[in-house]
Formats: sequence, structure tokens, C-alpha cells
Amino acid sequence: MSYCPKCGVELDNKGGKCPLCDYPVPLIEDEKAENPARFPTPVNIYPEEFRQVKKKVLLSITVIFVLAILAMIFENIYLDGELTWAKYSIVSTICLWVYIIIFLNFIPNVYFYLVSATLNTIVFLFILDILSGSINWFFTLGLPLVLGVFFLSCLSVLLYKYLKKKLLIFIAVNIIFLSFYVVLVEASVSIHILGKVQLFWSMITGIPIFLLGLALVYINYFFPKSLKEEAKRRFHI
Repeated sequence: MSYCPKCGVELDNKGGKCPLCDYPVPLIEDEKAENPARFPTPVNIYPEEFRQVKKKVLLSITVIFVLAILAMIFENIYLDGELTWAKYSIVSTICLWVYIIIFLNFIPNVYFYLVSATLNTIVFLFILDILSGSINWFFTLGLPLVLGVFFLSCLSVLLYKYLKKKLLIFIAVNIIFLSFYVVLVEASVSIHILGKVQLFWSMITGIPIFLLGLALVYINYFFPKSLKEEAKRRFHI
């Protein structure tokens, strides 16, 4: 629908003259009928392009790693007549390749990173222990420490959703987690070496770390607001 440019009366788009003031009115065509899709829906092609770039990077890294593995096999057999040290290098190279696949962000999920990286590390340590001739340290030392990092990392990620607006508390919680992990490390090492739990240096290290976490909690809830604002300003928190 159009209007007369002189008197403003509503017209019927047929052109000619205004029925009220006889002002000549040009024929106005219906733009919607001629161009129904004047502004097409934009499509963001960047994610797909970036994904293709990551695939090319992964392919290049894979070729390099395969050539490196072949070179290690050749050198080890040529020098020693059999595979000795190359077995460890090959396993380490494959493990690194898997880490690269994980963190190239093909599946953008933090829990996927944690689970897949943990499984890769567990398999890597297990194979290293087997290559040494027998399973000596994997179950008493390697597995507990890897699982400890995994569970504490999952707790940290989960708590971040609730504490991301309370950064000081989030840091304090992770410091407290670290004090627990220090105890786990010494407990695992003592079980592996002595066959029993014996804690010494973890107490010396872990207790101050734990108290530091509690101090940050105290600062967050009980320090004067002016001092907290000054600390945030100075440390850019």
C-alpha cells in the first residue's frame, strides 16, 4: 500500500492520479513479490574451515610421527640387532600423538578432555611397566596418582560453575585439593616402597598448603571490604 506524496491519502499502487488532489502518482511495484529473500540468512563457515585446518595439522603431525617411529626402529635394530630402547620411545611418541588429537578440540567438552587424557595416561604407564619386564609399579604408584589427578580435576571443573563469580574461593578450594594430593603422593610412594602408609614430608608440605587455602576462605568472608577491593585492584583479580 502507498500514499500520495502531496496530500497523504492512501492509494492502491496502481499509479495514475491521486483521487483526492489529482497529483500524479507513479506506479509502485511490489518489492516483496520480486525479491522475497532480499537478505539471505548468514552462515558462519569459520568453524568448519578451522576444523579443516586442524585436520591438516593432525595429518602433518601424524606423518612426522610415523617417520620418527620408523627411524627409531631402524636405528635400534641397526645398532643393537633388536628392539630395546626404541620400544619406550615408540610408546611415548604414540601417547603424545593421542594427546595432540585430544587437545586439538575436535570434541569441545572439558570432561571429554579429562576422561580421554586420563585413559591415555593410564594406558601409557601400564605399557611402560609391562615393557620393563613385569608389572612392578603401575597399580601401587602410577594408577592411584593418575586417578587422583582425574578426580580432583573433575571436582575443580564442577565447582567452577558455582564459584566462577567467587574467584578467591575457587582458588582456595583448589589449594586445599592440592594439599590432599600431596598426601596421596606420599601414601602411594610409601606403599610402593615400604608396603605400608607412612607420611612425613607430605605433612610438612600439605599442612601449610591446607592452611593457606583456609586463609583465603577467611579473607574472602571476613576481611574488610575496602582491603579486599584494594587487593583485587593491586593483583588484578
